[in-house]
Amino acid sequence: MVLTDIVMPGMSGYELCRTLRKDPATAFLPIVTITASGGTEKKEALEAGADDFVAKPLDKTELLARVRSLLRVKRYHDDLASALERQTAIGDVLRTIGSSAFHLEPVLEAVAKHAARLCDARDVVIWRTVGDSYVLAVAPQTNADPLAQLIDDRPMLIGPDTIVGRAHLERRPIQVADVAEYYRGATGRAADLARIGGIKTLLAVPLIRDDKVLGVISLVRPEVRSFSDDEIDLVRTFADQAAIAIANVELFETVERQRAELSRFLSPQIGQLITSEEGAKLLEGHRRSITVSFCDLRGFTAFAEQAEPEEVLGILREYHRAMGELIVAHRGVLEHFAGDGFMVFFNDPVPTEHHELQAVRMAVAMRERFNALAAGWHKRGYELNFGVGIAVGYATLGRIGFEGRYDYGAVGNVVILASRLASEAKGGQILLSQRMHAAVETEVEVESVGELTLKGISRPVPAVNVTALRAVPA
Repeated sequence: MVLTDIVMPGMSGYELCRTLRKDPATAFLPIVTITASGGTEKKEALEAGADDFVAKPLDKTELLARVRSLLRVKRYHDDLASALERQTAIGDVLRTIGSSAFHLEPVLEAVAKHAARLCDARDVVIWRTVGDSYVLAVAPQTNADPLAQLIDDRPMLIGPDTIVGRAHLERRPIQVADVAEYYRGATGRAADLARIGGIKTLLAVPLIRDDKVLGVISLVRPEVRSFSDDEIDLVRTFADQAAIAIANVELFETVERQRAELSRFLSPQIGQLITSEEGAKLLEGHRRSITVSFCDLRGFTAFAEQAEPEEVLGILREYHRAMGELIVAHRGVLEHFAGDGFMVFFNDPVPTEHHELQAVRMAVAMRERFNALAAGWHKRGYELNFGVGIAVGYATLGRIGFEGRYDYGAVGNVVILASRLASEAKGGQILLSQRMHAAVETEVEVESVGELTLKGISRPVPAVNVTALRAVPA
């Protein structure tokens, strides 16, 4: 606080009050003015920014009481300002978490910046736990720093021989007032860091979420000066926020990893559906117009009876690999493999523009790819051919199966019709239903195969065979 007379050489008490109030650093400093006069001078002093006024001759008891009162008010103000600053910093980190989605770096950098400023630390380093080690997540701010000279991307084994390792293992803040003394006689990167100087006091606080240590935040000071309990509590708050951000990213990475794994066993669209918010509703069942394509090999049964099992599996792997690439390329959904046959549908769960044409393009590409494969198989004495049936119509789609084993499938007459057309298709034929032909007739060259009598369908069904795709006009 400031205790000043009104009359002084060079600058009056009034001018001193006004100057102090204009400077943000001293704007809330308690000021008590002293004068032998009263009345007008008291009023002018208060208007200039003084907090209190004491008349001469001084009553020491009264003066001490006023000083204590003003200092108490100043402490209240400082505590309130500090709390507001801390809450603002915490809010800033939370906003960064919200706006950064699953990008971890901006969140951890915000945590480090605010922790360094509010706790008067020269540097802040954040480590992430990876297995039995920890790795650098946020580096020291200054590359010329002694701290930055020894800290790099190499993993450090978690152990009780380092302060950061102790914080991890003991799951509590660890503070060492003099790290040089702490590491006296020790070896390793942490001990080397303590010996090069520039770091005296170190505080390490674990980042814990759901009882799991996700990392450690460490603050350093260049002089021996311990962090206060309030500062440690604030760092724990920042550590909790950093742990939330890391946990969110790890959850996102886990979901993406599981989605990638699911895509190895399911169509990519189904893998995404299962892990999406709207997936539950679609899995329950819904109606949609889809295009269904059934494909299988001709002559496969006879081939399988004569060939060795290893030869059969080898052929199927070549066939599935080639056809699978084309299914993905044309955004089809593979419902199932069944030996040499498989079913693909379009326009669900993700709507596909011109899904009828996409199915035909896929089938034509498959026929061309198959012909290349068949030429090689023929040299080995394998006589196989390829047929396709395609239909379009409404189906019910959703989860099919039982607890422990579910598929995503389609049920309806369109599925039956496509399957029956595929059974009737001769080697090299791509048979379209009448409705399917109407949807793509301007895009394909076809030949009629007449009306087909299909198993389970009461009336003969008109069908056409796709001979080629029409060339796109230049």
